[in-house]
Amino acid sequence: MSLPPRFPHRAALVLVLLLAATLLGGCGFLRRRAANRPPYKKLSPPIAFEMMRDNPEMLVLDLRPAQEYNGETGHVRRARNIPVERLPYRLLEISSFRDDTFLVYCRADDCGEKGMAVLLASGFENAVLMEGGIDAWIRGGFKTVLPTSGLGAGPAPKPEADGRGAVMPTRPGKPQMETPVESPPMPSPEQPTPEPPPGGLVAAPRQIG
Repeated sequence: MSLPPRFPHRAALVLVLLLAATLLGGCGFLRRRAANRPPYKKLSPPIAFEMMRDNPEMLVLDLRPAQEYNGETGHVRRARNIPVERLPYRLLEISSFRDDTFLVYCRADDCGEKGMAVLLASGFENAVLMEGGIDAWIRGGFKTVLPTSGLGAGPAPKPEADGRGAVMPTRPGKPQMETPVESPPMPSPEQPTPEPPPGGLVAAPRQIG
């Protein structure tokens, strides 16, 4: 009795080896992609604005120093200020947002990246960084909140519905105080007697018949 040909067995072995090589190469490719992928998400200012508009209760974290937060550029509406240098010591203040998605911004430098590194290392894995920081936000035409001390005496500009245009004049949580205005005195119901013209003659009232 003749033995079955060995070619099918060799073909199957070659096929298995090729499949294994493909899988190993694919895993390496996936590992390279994962290594090149940033550890956190970044959003442009327009997408960040849409995100804040759709989630009015979302945390917005400003990592700049307090002088810049309250400076002439202002800050994003509803943003909470924790300077990046103090962030490791003040994480307890935002611990309730650990599992939530929230927005982080700073300047256009590496300030935001430093803050995101601290947040990710502390378990805030859903934090999202706004690309370009407050500088890109302003260049995009989006409004900021200015401190009341830096405003002029003119009327406050009204915000536009799409979030662009004029800056907001008041600081979040600090409403403007209304100054009471005294009402003018009401005129007396009694009409004063007209003074006589020079010469002592007073014109009689004209009767309409």
